[in-house]
Amino acid sequence: MLVLLIEDDADYAGIIAETARFDGHQVVVVGTEDGARRFLGRETPDLAIVDVVLPDGSGLDLTTYMRQAFPRMPILMLSSLDALSDITGGLDAGADDYVSKPFHPSELRSRIRALARRSDAFAVVTEEDAARALEFDWSSGAVRYRGRDLGCTELEARILSEFVRVPDQVLPYSYLNQRVWKYPNLTDATLLKGHISSIRRKLRVAGCPGEAIRTISRVGYAFAPEALERATAGGFEVSEEDELCAS
Repeated sequence: MLVLLIEDDADYAGIIAETARFDGHQVVVVGTEDGARRFLGRETPDLAIVDVVLPDGSGLDLTTYMRQAFPRMPILMLSSLDALSDITGGLDAGADDYVSKPFHPSELRSRIRALARRSDAFAVVTEEDAARALEFDWSSGAVRYRGRDLGCTELEARILSEFVRVPDQVLPYSYLNQRVWKYPNLTDATLLKGHISSIRRKLRVAGCPGEAIRTISRVGYAFAPEALERATAGGFEVSEEDELCAS
């Protein structure tokens, strides 16, 4: 896997690069926003690791650019800024994960492996008709099903993107609460229910059955791309069971 590391601190750059190379990844290190943009003009990395503070610009702006230019590329943000507002700012800019400095190399390796797995899973599903039915336009915030704008809110788009990254896998309530709201200790569906119901309703209006998002009782939710595939292939009927699972 080709990793683009944007880090101006030589000590940290060396540690991060060696950590990624330990798992067999190829790492290209640049120290500026301009250097990153020039590299991205030539090649597309499989993963980007970006520091928030760069000598010639902002890692947040660079992350926004990368998310727009490479919507499926995982982005890991690093920073010594660890306030909640800094973390949410990085995620809102388009980062998939945020690691605060200082960090332990084993934690960084785990984060990189997790993003690599999601990237591989997403690459597989995008080859199927099911995943091609859903499109994410992070520059405008729009989510489209078969070209039709679902009218998702920003939170709904983020929740739906988490499902698409790991299709057919159960995402526990705690995982989604951590990923979307950064609440590590919230383990139920209190915050999620309303948003899931809204997403299902919008998918139905666009022509997709609500079973595309399955409820795993007292555990979490799972994205079922075969439901999208069936809807893409032809008509569908919403069953009573689908309606009961809509909340």
